[in-house]
Amino acid sequence: MRTACYPNAEKKETHWRSWCRLFLARVVASGLSFGLWMTGTAFAEIRVVDDFGRDVVLAEPARRILSLAPHITENLFSAGAGDRVVGVVDHSDFPPAANNLPSVGSYVHFNIEGALALAPDLVVAWPSSRNGEILNRLERHGITVYFSEPRTFDGVMENIRELALLAGTEDAVDPRLDQALAKIAEARHRFADRPVLDVFYQIWSEPLITLNGEHFISRILEVCGARNLFADLSIIAPRVSMEAVIEANPDVIITGLRDGMRPDMSFWRRWTMVKAVEQNRFVYVDSDVMHRHTLRMLLGIPGFCSQIDMARQGSSG
Repeated sequence: MRTACYPNAEKKETHWRSWCRLFLARVVASGLSFGLWMTGTAFAEIRVVDDFGRDVVLAEPARRILSLAPHITENLFSAGAGDRVVGVVDHSDFPPAANNLPSVGSYVHFNIEGALALAPDLVVAWPSSRNGEILNRLERHGITVYFSEPRTFDGVMENIRELALLAGTEDAVDPRLDQALAKIAEARHRFADRPVLDVFYQIWSEPLITLNGEHFISRILEVCGARNLFADLSIIAPRVSMEAVIEANPDVIITGLRDGMRPDMSFWRRWTMVKAVEQNRFVYVDSDVMHRHTLRMLLGIPGFCSQIDMARQGSSG
């Protein structure tokens, strides 16, 4: 059945593929619900395919969910499943209600005993954490694990809808989810005819670290009529030299706010041969919004594009 929906598994995830995954999950759930009605048996299996291509099966909707990444915590709340979340990891600070949830630490300092004590019936994990041993231990205790790592805008929406399906909260999904892709399409159309800007996206200053084309930021920049100058690098968060940035000569330098404050960018002043420095084209964004694969990120794209367009017109902001 999966083969019919995925005629080419090597292709990037598309809206059609996303629709198929949710359709199959609903077919399973609907068929079992019909069986429940016919037989009176308390059986309502839920089956989805996670971002690692694994079948995730629950006998009933999850009631106690452990979130192992900040973006996952946000997406669970967007899925209407916030009241099912019994634990999170450090830095799960949005929505504000997430701050009241117990933390099981981080992937570096993970409290496995604390996680097990929460008695989760579903763990939602981030594969890029590269801490498979923790997840193996959780699975050995009979806990179901769903891997969340969306790589497209459609994928973010699909993640949220699948989390809602797993939690049985489909009727409580944030209604803004249906508007998100339309708003991104509007932004793409709005900035399609603007001059393309070359961007250096700085996530750290000492040493200089940027993001490559695998990161969502590159896709977002494309929507805004801009281009990531270091998209072709092989590492997702590569270290780059000042000489490389000078040679690339970005039109705009973008960096994230830290605790709501602009970082010190004064070290750039000496490099006036860089167009972005000469023309004072610096853009500051909320890293938590733009770096997490969430509904907040999707809804924030039009505003992010407007900031870049202000820089295109000669304003720094």
